[in-house]
Amino acid sequence: MSRRRLAAALALLLGLTACDSPTEPGLRADRAGGTWRTWVLEGGSALRPPPPPAEGSDEARRELEEIVRLQASLSPAAEAEIARWDGLPTRAWTLRSFDLLEFYWPLLPSIRTATPVRASRIMALLHVAMYDALVATWDAKYAYHRRAPFEADGRVRARVARPGVPSYPSEHAAAAAAAAEVLAYAFPGEDTAAFRAEARRAGESRILAGVARRSDVEAGAALGRAVAQRVLARAMQDGSAAPWTGAVPVGNGMWQPTPPRRVQSPFDPTAGSWRTWVLPRGDVFRPAPHPAVGSPEFGRDLRELRDLGHTRTVRQADTARRWATDAPSTGWNLFVEEEVARRGMTPLREARAHALVSVAMYDAFVACWDAKFHYWLARPVTLAPEIPTVFATPPFPSYPSGHSTISSAAAEVLAELFPDAAGHYRERAEEASLSRVWAGVHYRFDVLAGEELGRRVGRAVVEHARRDGARGTR
Repeated sequence: MSRRRLAAALALLLGLTACDSPTEPGLRADRAGGTWRTWVLEGGSALRPPPPPAEGSDEARRELEEIVRLQASLSPAAEAEIARWDGLPTRAWTLRSFDLLEFYWPLLPSIRTATPVRASRIMALLHVAMYDALVATWDAKYAYHRRAPFEADGRVRARVARPGVPSYPSEHAAAAAAAAEVLAYAFPGEDTAAFRAEARRAGESRILAGVARRSDVEAGAALGRAVAQRVLARAMQDGSAAPWTGAVPVGNGMWQPTPPRRVQSPFDPTAGSWRTWVLPRGDVFRPAPHPAVGSPEFGRDLRELRDLGHTRTVRQADTARRWATDAPSTGWNLFVEEEVARRGMTPLREARAHALVSVAMYDAFVACWDAKFHYWLARPVTLAPEIPTVFATPPFPSYPSGHSTISSAAAEVLAELFPDAAGHYRERAEEASLSRVWAGVHYRFDVLAGEELGRRVGRAVVEHARRDGARGTR
């Protein structure tokens, strides 16, 4: 089991009860969640569904009778579905995306789905879609204040922890429908119909559990799909599909294909121009030039890598491998899941945390790739082939370090969200950054520039977060 899988399993085992029982003060604080700032919607009320069937109407009675009938004959398979989809509405889809990215990372031949930048793009699209869907759901919940089935009819049993919020629309159905559409777009080579079938089962499970009526689920699913359509319309115009028409520059110290893959065309050379979420553009924080090849500063950092070939410790090598095992962005989303499990966060706040961290990493990648393909610096193994690396050097330019940039950006956002753990996450970012030097794939000046760039991106996202209306109870 990879570090990612082990950490995910541990977080869920330790935090299942906390995750599934958000605190009452937190739920009360989120009553205004429908007014929080959204990413692609004009606001939480932009997609408000029509009112649900009136309580006491024939349609409302038929919906309750359906739940009573279904609960009277629950099969073991139905019980398993209830348990599978129980918990925070976005969690299962976050973990599903981890599984998909793990399959595509390291890259399969000729597949570019999970290059570092593209993996972070997928995570940002997914979490923005689920967050906006939940904000819109919360707007409708507190516009209509519909009682949950188990509250409206004594015959209905709540077979999961009571959600503590109005039932219309269903937050699980909204998050599931939004996620399924994004994953179908992001992984077209998969069975995309299966994503949508899973979303339907997630909604149906809430009916079986006695916490949602069919109209709750249908309204939630329609809302989630509508949000996803807006997210994907933006995605199709973000520049990520544009072909690269440039050429690899030639000259002393310029990037060349690296062993053992010797990929001739570097990964994602246009990514520095892709549309960002918070930054005005990818070059806004472009770092100053790296030390000139042949300068004393450059020679010092190159010598450090040569020396590491003789002095690298087992711990340094193991740390380098650990941070290189998965797509760089997934480890930081795992940290969010662990915090959610420990703190009993509400659905909206989990979704917000994932969206902010994912957006920070994506914008950080775009900023990093802008610099990489502005400077086109050769990797250490190109200038000093005798340097032993812990793993194959990635197929794109060296300066600045991507791991350093996205880790520092994510750490700044996590420090804002969880200030009591700020030191811990900044230490993790420094470890991720140094791991690239210990691996022999980056100069030290690469990681120092990446750290500063990432911090600047992270602070920009933090400023966005401070204006989104969600500050208060965490």
